[in-house]
Amino acid sequence: MQLYLIRHAQSLNNALPEEERVEDPGLTELGCQQAEHLGEWIRSLNLTRLITSPFLRTLMTTEPIARATSLIPEVRIDLHEQGGCYAGHDFSSKVGRPGMTRREIEAEFAGYRVADDIDGEGWWQSKPYETWEAARIRAARLLEWTRREFAHTDERVAFVMHADIKRLFLAQLHADPLDVPRNTSITEVEFTASSQRLGAFNQISHLPPRLITQ
Repeated sequence: MQLYLIRHAQSLNNALPEEERVEDPGLTELGCQQAEHLGEWIRSLNLTRLITSPFLRTLMTTEPIARATSLIPEVRIDLHEQGGCYAGHDFSSKVGRPGMTRREIEAEFAGYRVADDIDGEGWWQSKPYETWEAARIRAARLLEWTRREFAHTDERVAFVMHADIKRLFLAQLHADPLDVPRNTSITEVEFTASSQRLGAFNQISHLPPRLITQ
């Protein structure tokens, strides 16, 4: 199988200082343009599955991809950013927040297939801030699920996700330190039943220079 790891487009938080950031931001206008360019380009990948994190910024990034490919996006909790959904800026003040509920996701993103473990309490359910080590364990779990689900197939799968969980996922496959991916950057990993190979890394050829952001 071919796996494409896609970081979300520029969010409102990406454009703000940390002390002004909110728990679940949407995209900036520039981010919406990035997502549209991504959607136009991605037809060439011939995707067969499209899976996204439940954060608003990833759901919004997924929209142009869904339109371009006619795939039904699947919403899975394990693709969320390190930390979970929380309010607060320094470690001592970070408080878990619910995240979007099943009804909220389905109302705003009609037709998306929402995982069964996302319910009326929100996908994060106000749990405590997720530590880096807990996120590393989650990334390993996500990798094992990916291998089990797809490695023996010819599927071409996109994960729309976040910078830190993308790096933690790739760290399971690649020993060298990896750069922070740019918004809407795409990294390709090829899986077989017995191996995996890192291909194109954080490519942004679909973006004009004026739309490239960290």
